[in-house]
This record gives sequence, structure tokens and C-alpha cells, in this order.
Amino acid sequence: MAVTAGERNRALFLGSMGGGLEFYDFVIYASFASQIGKTFFPSEAAATRLLAAFAVFAAGYLVRPLGGILFSHFGDRHGRKLMLRVSIAGMAGATFLIAFMPGYATWGIAATIALVVLRMVQGLCLGGEIPGAMTLITETMPKRRGLACGFLFMIINVGMLAAQAVQWAIEHLLSDAAVLSYGWRIGFFIGGLVAIAGFVLRARLAESPAFAEMEASAHKVPLAALFRDNARAVWLGLFITGLGAAAVPLLYLYMNSYLTDFLHYDPDQVASAVLIGIIVFSLPMPVAGAISDFVGIKVPAFVASLLLAIAAIPVYVWIHEGVASLMPAMIVISLIGAFAWGVGPVLLTAIFPTDVRYTGVAFVYNIGFAIVGGLTPLLATFIIQQTGITLAPGFLLALFAALATVAIFLTQVIPAQKSQL
Repeated sequence: MAVTAGERNRALFLGSMGGGLEFYDFVIYASFASQIGKTFFPSEAAATRLLAAFAVFAAGYLVRPLGGILFSHFGDRHGRKLMLRVSIAGMAGATFLIAFMPGYATWGIAATIALVVLRMVQGLCLGGEIPGAMTLITETMPKRRGLACGFLFMIINVGMLAAQAVQWAIEHLLSDAAVLSYGWRIGFFIGGLVAIAGFVLRARLAESPAFAEMEASAHKVPLAALFRDNARAVWLGLFITGLGAAAVPLLYLYMNSYLTDFLHYDPDQVASAVLIGIIVFSLPMPVAGAISDFVGIKVPAFVASLLLAIAAIPVYVWIHEGVASLMPAMIVISLIGAFAWGVGPVLLTAIFPTDVRYTGVAFVYNIGFAIVGGLTPLLATFIIQQTGITLAPGFLLALFAALATVAIFLTQVIPAQKSQL
């Protein structure tokens, strides 16, 4: 089944939008957690309100694996396009409602409950969004699947940068009182607008050619077929996902707290280094993916993950030499990480057959990020507090990169389908 250039470009662009929205939402909620806590939770204690706000934040991410199973079940039975429209519609509705919903002072406990429900709706939708996008774009562009996945994950990280820009603008243009009153809602309003645009535009998406060819023989329960026929790929996929799930939190989401709390570095210099690191981590990903399209996926994935495993601890030692070493160290580790994780996602799509691809990718991606992504910052902090070893994040990053290296070596890649390019 021939795919036109327009269909490939639409799949690439529109499939990537939801991934960018995920990280946008992640940063916006975390950035305004204090204001959200004051709006929806009645406690007088600031720490209690903040803890409650982050508990709701965590709830949204804990339901992601369930969302992945739910969306991928129907995605492997009824098509990728339909599920991508449903997922972004759910994200749009929930995000808009959070932006306009009255707080505890008006609705009482009903406002708190509504916030929890809306965050869980977002989590369910996000659980199916990125795996669905990965599946659709790689099946629409089988000969350029590395480039497609690299572009998708670059856009995901651009969403994180966009959220930081929106947060900066809101906090610099409005007073503290205005940010608490309505300013934090602007961030969610912007996210909702983008999601609505994505829902409308996704009507123009074409179904994946690979799914169209096997639709008649789709499994009634894809998850059961996944574990029956592809259990080995599931285990290997979890370890491959662990690389990205450890790298992103440890290098970017946790780094600010780690460097300011444990190494006592200047917060402004830390913020600048992390921002540059995110940019360096993001931009080369399409290049890394494109390389895999020409030389094969396994070799560049293996080399880059091995290099990350070797470099992680020395780079953290370099960071410990002083704040002046922070920027060059972040650039180096981010560049290595870009090529290591830039190829990881496409490898996930290449180890599962078409009939369970959405289900397989959704399961390993969501479980991997829920467990490794959720626990590595906590584990790093625990190790530092118990042992005083401030290189703990480097050891964890090296460990998960090494496990991914072994998993990549053991994987069997399914060749890209022949298609009209």
C-alpha cells in the first residue's frame, strides 16, 4: 500500500504533537504545584498543600500503564488513527477543565475530587498517546522509522522547553497574587488550545498501512497474544526503556534539586546548564534516528548505550569538580544521551510484530517509565542520604545504560516493511 509524501508528513507532525503536550503538561503542573495546592487543598500548612498537589500529580502518572493497556488494546484491534484522536480529545477536555475549574473556596471538596479525576483522565490518555504515535509514524514511514521516532522524541523535549518558556513568561509578567489567582491557569489554557488543534487536525491522518493489511486478522485480546508469543521481547523492551526512563529524570528533572541541595551550586547556573542540556539532548535525536535508517538500528543503539554506560560516572565526577565544570559536563553527557535514547524508541517499535506492536510498545514504555522514571530520583536521594555518596545518580545512570546495552545486544529486529517511498 503506497503512502504519499503528504500522508507521511502529516503522520510525523500530528503524531508528535501529543508527545510534546505530555512533557508540556508535566512541567506546567510541577512548576505551578504551589499555586495548585493553594487553590484546591484546604490545609494551612504549605508543605501539606504541596505534598497533596504532587500526590495528585503522581496519581496521573500511576494510571498511565492502565491507559497504555486500554488504548493499545483497541489500537491493535481497530486502528492507530482512532485511538490517537480519542487520546488527544481526552487530553484537551481534561486540560481545559483544569484551566477553568473553580477551586476549593468555591466548590469545596468537590473541586479537589474533580482535580484528581481530571488528572487521572490525562494520565490514561497519555498512556496511549506516545506509544500510539510511535507505532503510527514508524508503520507509515517504515524505511525512515528511525528518523520518524527521533523527530517524535525531539518534539517531546520541545514540549518541556515550551512549558518552561510559558512558566517564565507568566511569572515575570504577572504579580505573585495574579499568578495564584489566574496566572497558573493560563499554562493549562494554552495546552488545551494546542490539544484541540491536534484533535481537529488529526482527522486528516491516514491509517497505518501495516495495520490496514492485518486488520482482518487482529487479535481479540492483543495483550494475551503479546505475552504468549513475544514474552522475550517484552523483557528486553523493558530494559531498553530503562535507559531513557533513567536518563531523562536524572539528567534534567532531578538535576536542579540534586545540584542545589547536595552540591550547593548556584541555582541560576544550574538552571542554565540544565536548559542547555535539554537542548543538546533534543536536537540530535532525528540525526541519531536517521543514522539507524542507513546502518541498521542495533549497532548505533548498542554503541551509544555502551558509551553512556562508560561515561556516566566520569561525567558526574567532572560535575563534582565545581560549578564551572557543570556546563561542559552537561553538554557532553546530553550529546551522548541524545544518540543513546534517540535510537531507543525506534528499537522498541522494531522488536514487536504488527499485530501486537501498539500493545507491546505501550506496555514496555509505560511500565518502564512508571517504575524506573518514578523511582530513580527517589532511589538516588535515598542512597545519598544513607551513604553520603553524592555520585549515586551517576551510578544509577551507568547501571541502567549497561542493562540496556545487554538487552540491545540480545534483541531481534524485525526488518522494515517494503513500501513506496
